[in-house]
Amino acid sequence: MKKNVWKFGLLSGLALAIPMGFAVPLEHHIGARWSMVFGYTIMVLSFLIIFVGVKHYRDTECGGSITFGRALATGTLMMLISCACYVAMWEVLVATVEKNFAHDYAIGMVRHAQKSGLQGAALDAKISEAHNFEVMYSNPLYRMSMTLLEPLPVDIVMALVTAGILRRKPTTGLQSTASPEPLTN
Repeated sequence: MKKNVWKFGLLSGLALAIPMGFAVPLEHHIGARWSMVFGYTIMVLSFLIIFVGVKHYRDTECGGSITFGRALATGTLMMLISCACYVAMWEVLVATVEKNFAHDYAIGMVRHAQKSGLQGAALDAKISEAHNFEVMYSNPLYRMSMTLLEPLPVDIVMALVTAGILRRKPTTGLQSTASPEPLTN
């Protein structure tokens, strides 16, 4: 199982991380909304590799049958590897092309608050929240956990759907290969 989990988990991770590596630098040109649509579409498509991986595991290593729990566990392990690749790619991007991400995001939070009409203490609270976000995001553990939360909901849904579709009980009726006995009168 280990080999299968790593193989399909890494394939899914590559299918998730490589397009992300190209798309994130282009986000400023295509806009945040389209970037998000593209990102979640890539997540779903890359997680379909997990479906293939669980099916392969069921058919080759489990003799064609697998319980819901085992399919869920196998798919979840594969998806966690894929999500780790996603987090690793984001860390590379933050260290290179997205160095000012936290600062730019905090500025966006403040501008959004100002456009929405916040004033006085409410605006000051939003400015403080934006500053706190920027400080916390500089902590790699916080940043990685926040990044992991992006694909995780899609991961959980896809793992449940995969397990539900691919579960298959073992065939219980063993048929004899011997020829039937002739009827006697």
